[in-house]
Amino acid sequence: MKNFLFTILGGILALIVFVLGSLFGEFVNVIKGSQSSQISSSELVINEQISASIEATPDIYISYPSFYAKNISDDDKSMINAHFSGILTLVKENGLCVGGAYQTYNEMNKEGVNTLSLSSQLACKFSANKLEQYNKLIADIENLIKSSVVKLHLSAINPAFSAEAEAKNQSELKSALSTAVTNAAQNLSSDFNKTCTLSELNFGGASYYHARLANDGATAKISAPELKSKSLKASADAKYICK
Repeated sequence: MKNFLFTILGGILALIVFVLGSLFGEFVNVIKGSQSSQISSSELVINEQISASIEATPDIYISYPSFYAKNISDDDKSMINAHFSGILTLVKENGLCVGGAYQTYNEMNKEGVNTLSLSSQLACKFSANKLEQYNKLIADIENLIKSSVVKLHLSAINPAFSAEAEAKNQSELKSALSTAVTNAAQNLSSDFNKTCTLSELNFGGASYYHARLANDGATAKISAPELKSKSLKASADAKYICK
């Protein structure tokens, strides 16, 4: 009888231990889940637009003189061909500009009659010490076409960056932007009392000083402005994870 009772009591105790063990396991899982949820909910995702700037001085000038002619007659065509042949020769010899080929197109004049028109453009890039050489090219072209139906539009002479200078500027801007991104992570860490690290970075690129053309019909020589330092800016969209 006693053995029977001990057997029953042992089974009951084993069952109690099993149940308590299961409950304890569930309790531990709940605690872990709660802690995990708290950790996840305490994580911050912060999106920031980071910007940086540098000072850089343009190292070249650019200009885009253009040509036009309207109401071209058949008698004008041979002279136009001769004049543009001369223009192309002058451009090649001068060495500061490219372009000069012309195209013709039909357009309607004030009387509603379709007439033949012409357009052409040069792209000129040169350093400050070549300004006199550029002006000589313009003077030679004007002298060549003074008796022609082709007219010259002068464009403004504007500061710009050479390809080498642009590459240098881009490198310096990215370096400045990288420093700004690192500083932003440190500032966010301090503000939120967390450790903030960069997760994603998308560059927006640099903004440069762009040339503007002179008003149509400009015929006088246009002086070149001084090559002054310009502020170049770059931006990036940054994503930070703060834990």
